[in-house]
Amino acid sequence: MIRLIFVLCLASFSARAESPILYLHGQPRQGEMLFAFATPKADVSVNGVKITPRKDGWFVVGIGRNDTGDLKFTIKRHGRSVEKTFKIQPRAWKIQRIDGLPENKVNPSPEESARIEKEFAATAKARDKKVKMPLSLCFQMPAEGRISSVYGSQRILNGEEKTPHNALDIAAATGTPVFAPADAKVTLAYDEMFLTGKTVLLAHGQDVTTSYSHLSKLDVKTGDKVEKGQKIGEIGSTGRATGPHLHWVAMWRDKRVDPAVFIENSKAFCE
Repeated sequence: MIRLIFVLCLASFSARAESPILYLHGQPRQGEMLFAFATPKADVSVNGVKITPRKDGWFVVGIGRNDTGDLKFTIKRHGRSVEKTFKIQPRAWKIQRIDGLPENKVNPSPEESARIEKEFAATAKARDKKVKMPLSLCFQMPAEGRISSVYGSQRILNGEEKTPHNALDIAAATGTPVFAPADAKVTLAYDEMFLTGKTVLLAHGQDVTTSYSHLSKLDVKTGDKVEKGQKIGEIGSTGRATGPHLHWVAMWRDKRVDPAVFIENSKAFCE
């Protein structure tokens, strides 16, 4: 279906040479990774920020959990332009309570907080690295297992309200393989972070990154190039974890998006 729409859009533009085309796949709502198509070689911006699509015109835009307001798309080519504005739709979030955590995992000591800050900085630096590769539009789940925690849920740890869970948790036995969901470059392979334990961060192109935490084993190192389906590690419970699971984060620029919705929207490109 996506390929058919793509062909029809190109045919329409070529035949009439009218205003550029914009097509969205997905919903403009909180936590969404929107897939979008614009007339190839057009200048594209979202809320005034420039976007560089793939050569075939496809690109993605992430919407954060708490984002509100509008998304304004501007497409320009050959002196013609089109503008479309979409209101970001709200979502309802679950509340998740986790008790029995060690106190230092809920409220770290000053020394531990300093370590966490240093590790956050290393992760942020890795996320900011630009990779020259076309973004694959077909992503797959990185591991098999039970979904133990969904994206967006408000976390209450040992009775204290904490930062929302902006990731997808996949529970499985220690040693369960974790695979790259799409072609990527490893921008971080960290052996032991305080919160996330053994951690891998992948850059997929077009400012899309994914990360994999609490691993029991790393099968890649920083700088490696990996292909879709390649093993990158194994599920574990390192760092702040109550049991073996994969903590999977998907991001566009600084926006954490819902990995489950990302995969669902991506399926149309895997046909």
